[in-house]
Amino acid sequence: MRTDLERFFNPRAIAIIGASRDLVTISGQPLKHLTSHHYKGRLYPVNPRYQDIAGVKCYASIADLPEAPDLVLVLVNASRVAGILRQCGAKGVPYAIIFSSGFSEVGGGGVSLQQELAAIAREHDIGVIGPNCQGMINVADGVFAGFGSVFHNDYEPGVVSMVSQSGGFGFSVMNLSSKDGGLAFRQIVTTGNEIGVSALDFISYYIRDPNTEIIVGYIEGLKDARRLVEIGNKALASGKPILMWKVGNTEQGQKAAVSHTANLGGAMALYKAAFRQAGIIQVEDIQDVIDYGRAFRCGRLPRGSRLAIITISGGAGILMTDECIGRGMRLAELAPETLAKLREFVPSFGSLLNPVDVTAAIFNDTSLINRTLQAIADDPNVDCVAMITASLQGEFAATIAAEIVAVAGKTDKPVLLAWSARDADALEAYGMLNDARIPHYKSPVRCGRSLAALSWYAQAKRRSEARRAEVALTLNRPDAKRALAEKTADVSEHAAKRILAEYGISVTQEELATGKEQALAVARRIGYPVALKVQSPDISHKTEARAVKLSIASDEELAASYEEILVNARAYNKDAKIEGVLVQEMAKGGVEAILGVTNDPLFGPAVMFGLGGIFAEVLKDVAFRLVPITPSVARDMIEEIKGYPVLAGARGRAPADVEALADAIVRLSALAVDLEAEVAELDINPLFVMDKGKGVKAADALIRPRKK
Repeated sequence: MRTDLERFFNPRAIAIIGASRDLVTISGQPLKHLTSHHYKGRLYPVNPRYQDIAGVKCYASIADLPEAPDLVLVLVNASRVAGILRQCGAKGVPYAIIFSSGFSEVGGGGVSLQQELAAIAREHDIGVIGPNCQGMINVADGVFAGFGSVFHNDYEPGVVSMVSQSGGFGFSVMNLSSKDGGLAFRQIVTTGNEIGVSALDFISYYIRDPNTEIIVGYIEGLKDARRLVEIGNKALASGKPILMWKVGNTEQGQKAAVSHTANLGGAMALYKAAFRQAGIIQVEDIQDVIDYGRAFRCGRLPRGSRLAIITISGGAGILMTDECIGRGMRLAELAPETLAKLREFVPSFGSLLNPVDVTAAIFNDTSLINRTLQAIADDPNVDCVAMITASLQGEFAATIAAEIVAVAGKTDKPVLLAWSARDADALEAYGMLNDARIPHYKSPVRCGRSLAALSWYAQAKRRSEARRAEVALTLNRPDAKRALAEKTADVSEHAAKRILAEYGISVTQEELATGKEQALAVARRIGYPVALKVQSPDISHKTEARAVKLSIASDEELAASYEEILVNARAYNKDAKIEGVLVQEMAKGGVEAILGVTNDPLFGPAVMFGLGGIFAEVLKDVAFRLVPITPSVARDMIEEIKGYPVLAGARGRAPADVEALADAIVRLSALAVDLEAEVAELDINPLFVMDKGKGVKAADALIRPRKK
């Protein structure tokens, strides 16, 4: 796959195949927009019907061109695209944007047409963008290679670069952000069905691009989703935040995505896991992109999540507090020295609690803002500051803005403002803030969300830097692979747990019995109480089949239970192959957890963790991570779930062995990597997490092999 995307975004020559003299039509617009935006390269319209278009010489075919253009725009009927692409290959064209629709997004014959295009592109090493897309814009170099209303506008070049699988939506984001949001774009490309250069290829290029500072993505699905974490980590290392939409997350949304760009969405839980692992910030609205982007433009990241709020409106302070706390931040506890300073000038009817309310007294003494902000910015317990100035306007607003700019310039901590005056009423003040790159928002909620995004990203960078020294555990177990090699049915508990044990995951003491007397002998060796479980690849859910007996305390009880569960198993599935009855120790104490592996067709193997029972099944309180998983990632998974306090020792109970649990997650990750070709799904339910220092123990397990 071609990676010289600088050549794509800044081509020396562009050919427009199917160019029209009607400059209002889709096939006429690209030439019009390229010339009107003063594209500096050479233009070659190609259409055998014309000698020239809009004063530009027109050519009959690609073969007739005086050179191989860096970029070809294909605007012909779907049935003609394959022939055009072959001509591009013969000419040595490196990049082609295929605007035409009528391929896999319509199904049927469109699928085979698209497959033919992909084969031609591979044969000739052509970087294809599309089909079924709307083109690209490189603002800085005047390359407006596409169609649509936004192409008529002029834009100031910025530092934001975007890739979008939707043309119309992507360009609307750029237009609104650049024109109304104060966040200018550098370049944007729409990728449509993505038979060649993918969204992740473009993001990878933006990471390398020295003039891109913020990356935005709109995705419906990724065919190369496995690369997401790797590319996200590269962006983190380069200090370039990625703001990402992932849509098509409901059943109806997935159907819409398939019909739109033929992209399968995949499990949203795995996208969220990848986003968290790679520090990718998920956005839900265009306003999020504008607000978060403006926050990142300040060029400062908080060293922690401790926030101080200064307000002249108590109610707005409460509103921002709720928003920030709900998004993972915490209010800083101001140092005694800071409180002593504040007492010297904050009115007695104000509040020194965080949020610090200096009240409307600023109207009598504008220095209150300067002194309060300075004292709090100097506090070592504070990582970032939010200030709420209500609707200050006119000259007074400019005076206050000057005070804020003066203090903000003397600290490296982020200072964000909630300032609700209309633009026209605080023009000078807002201009001063913009010049100083101090982000300001019309509402406390938007300000709080933006601060939380900064804080979350900064934390992701710290996590990533700490993990660079970690090496994921790698295990190679040939016996486990051989045991699963010919399996087609579910692997029953005993066999599954033997495989777990190969990877160092502790399991219950147990033996498989094929007769009652053998079961009695095993129980006596293990020691009562024991559990009995029918083992059959045809009975995955033993409890449903009433093929489990727990807490058996004597020989007599075991003998009766042995016969009972066999009868129940045969009644549940008369054709089930019975391998025997598992005699197992009863695990005592501990917290019930659940671990699992899912081998996703897009992402590959991922590990799931949650607490057992209602936590996982009803509340869906689980965490996913893509493999490989290092110890710090495992601990992050554990601490992510809402039920973590149960493990940490809530309400006076003994803390659980979290380190042993993290080790089990790491080992399960190593298993998932080693057995990727053999395992489709794996469940450990329950996994008993014992008290601190006493380890973990898998009490039940199931493996579903991959279809060969």
